[in-house]
Amino acid sequence: MGKNFEIKILTQHWIDEKFIDEDLCSHGEIYLNVNGVIITQPGLDEEWGISESALALLRTLDNDYICEPVSEEGLILHGCGAILMMGCPISIHWNVKHCSDKVILSDFVKFTTTNPRIGNIKYEGLKVKLSKKEYTDAITSFALEAKKLFDNSREKIINDDFDKEMYTEFWNEYNYLLKNYLFK
Repeated sequence: MGKNFEIKILTQHWIDEKFIDEDLCSHGEIYLNVNGVIITQPGLDEEWGISESALALLRTLDNDYICEPVSEEGLILHGCGAILMMGCPISIHWNVKHCSDKVILSDFVKFTTTNPRIGNIKYEGLKVKLSKKEYTDAITSFALEAKKLFDNSREKIINDDFDKEMYTEFWNEYNYLLKNYLFK
């Protein structure tokens, strides 16, 4: 993977170790560097929803994503929306455009507060073109790393039927997308 798009999980944990069997999403720090511009990294007092972000990113491997922060959740999510991937405006967005065997990423914006009118950072002119393979490798590596915490943890205790159904749907989609791209 080239240095013009680097995304990796630096820390990953449960939000509260006392509720490890009940926490349905992992949280932690992400390093995101686009063309030498660091969008997030440790030391910024930012914590992201790792597993939620991994699924959002997997969904972009074949599908375009339009950066519309008012109506879309984002690609890097804060993680306060639980497994439903909704609710919190703290996020990082960018366009993902597929053009033949290339993927173009542009219009990066980060929202650092729950008030979308303040605390947003726009990365004007930041754009990167990657091969489809480079992009797929970066995203599947991120998703595999995110999945390790779940694979190495005890089974979740989910008492609410709705949450149980959402959790199952989340992992069915996650595993389907990941398997689909790992063996292309």
